Amino acid sequence: MATSKNKPALGKGMSALLGGNASPIASFKAEETNGSLLVPISKVKANKEQPRKIFKDKDIAELSASIKENGIIQPLIVTLEEDNTYKLISGERRLRASRLAGLDMVPIVVKKVSKKELMAMAIIENVQRSDLNCVEEALAYYSLMNEFELTQEEVAKQIGKERSSIANFLRILKLPREVIGLLQKEDISFGHAKVLVSLKDDEAIKRFARMAIDENLSVRELERTIKAKKIKAPKTSNKFFDEKLDGIKQKLEKKTGYHFDLKTKNNGSGTITLKYTNEAEFNDIYKYLMSK
Repeated sequence: MATSKNKPALGKGMSALLGGNASPIASFKAEETNGSLLVPISKVKANKEQPRKIFKDKDIAELSASIKENGIIQPLIVTLEEDNTYKLISGERRLRASRLAGLDMVPIVVKKVSKKELMAMAIIENVQRSDLNCVEEALAYYSLMNEFELTQEEVAKQIGKERSSIANFLRILKLPREVIGLLQKEDISFGHAKVLVSLKDDEAIKRFARMAIDENLSVRELERTIKAKKIKAPKTSNKFFDEKLDGIKQKLEKKTGYHFDLKTKNNGSGTITLKYTNEAEFNDIYKYLMSK
């Protein structure tokens, strides 16, 4: 685990990361206007590490129509590349819409940042938007944790969310690829995903995901359907746990954000298991338990 002094200053948010003087402009002529540069749109390229992977055609078309009428009100934020092109930090929707509108020139603000800062800025700028789908948001948190060796608690502080919320987003990445695809297309919701991820069997997850779509089940209806099929709760002859185990597990997971596995035996003994997917999540669980 990297020490805090070696980590980029994410805690100050976008304002800190976007600070500093602009890079020297490229060798071709660029017109300065209102504190930004007006450059050929062909010189601006997308950031491949941008968390947002899905752009809705309807939204881009609407933004393009607005740009045709009013122009680009907010400049694109970019960094200068060695080949005198510009890589986007934020503003890919505006860039796509500008291309659709047929613009030859776009306004930019150039910032000098490291590769890690570029990645962090792109992630933070996107997760602070309300229209990221839950898979993109989960992948953004995962990237932050792995690239910068952050715990869930540290990511939560940077983004301004509860740690349990970060944990719930990361858990959905364990779903089968087919179900993640349904999430990306918004055929099922994040709430449905949180219910499905508690199931252990991939085939059962896929079956209930398709059922939720085919029967237009709400999250609560999906929970009741799964419970009726006795998929979630393990069989036990202990009457107390027969009735209470599922509710206890849900309360634990909601409170902590961690995935629990509860098992009991006929004599009343049993085990409580906490699951983790990587070293950062293990360290986060360890810190959480030690603080109690």
